[in-house]
Amino acid sequence: MSKRTRVSRISGFLSVIAERQTYKNLLYLVVAFPLAVAYYVLLSVGFTLGIGLSILVVGLGILAATVIGLRYIAAFERWLANRLLGTKIPTPSDVEDAGGGVIQTVKVYLHAPSTWRGLGFILLKFLLGILSFILLVSFLGTALELLLLPVFPEGAFHVQIVGWRVAQSFETTTQRIIAVPIGAVLVFGSLHILNAFAKANATIAVSLLGGEAPGDGDQ
Repeated sequence: MSKRTRVSRISGFLSVIAERQTYKNLLYLVVAFPLAVAYYVLLSVGFTLGIGLSILVVGLGILAATVIGLRYIAAFERWLANRLLGTKIPTPSDVEDAGGGVIQTVKVYLHAPSTWRGLGFILLKFLLGILSFILLVSFLGTALELLLLPVFPEGAFHVQIVGWRVAQSFETTTQRIIAVPIGAVLVFGSLHILNAFAKANATIAVSLLGGEAPGDGDQ
């Protein structure tokens, strides 16, 4: 490997911290878990109550509201991916203006493939949100914990992974000083890993929330 190649690779490894997209990706991953939990609760309650009370008018109303809400959640996720992940997901073109009130609108939504693709994305979002949280804590959380050990000997964030508490492994002053460069390298490595995971999220969003043609995602 030539010296120029080594310098180029090192530069590429370090430049991740200066890229604006890195922080957009981080923001997307940070909000992924709370959003996923909120979606899961809303849709679970909506479909459970709606189906359970479907013999009553109120049950059908709840189901209708849930289906319409599903479309708006998918629209918000399109917008979020377009703004933070750099995608260009267009509004689905398989829904025409129903023009017949709520019931007709729900019927049109139920027949639209984009509704069910959106539901698939939202269900998958729950798993992606959990993975986002795990990766953020395991990699970036650990890296920041190591960097700050000289200032916070007991741990700034009290990161604990599968029963292992990071701060407890670096108890002496010398060990805490050694932890700083380890944490610095891990920060850069973490950003590359999180960027790759964000890119995977973007690919999934493009596949399930729309197409690949340019355009912004709106309801």
